[in-house]
Amino acid sequence: MVLTKKVMILFDPDKYKKLELKARLHKKSVGALIRDTIEEVVLLDDSVSKKKRMEAAKRIVSADEKPVEWEEIEKLIAQGHVK
Repeated sequence: MVLTKKVMILFDPDKYKKLELKARLHKKSVGALIRDTIEEVVLLDDSVSKKKRMEAAKRIVSADEKPVEWEEIEKLIAQGHVK
């Protein structure tokens, strides 16, 4: 992949130091850490948001809902495959 676009982001010294430490822990440059994080958090092409997944997980764990019928599960799976 050829990187051709540039963005300037300014950080205060303390936050930048934390970024440097995190990048070192992940054996990446600060730029690579930021690019990877943006890819994972902002640009992720996911029809189901993290918030929705967490809500679903909480409902499953709390067992407050009746079991879902197989037909409904099939519909949800099909919806997840439609882009």
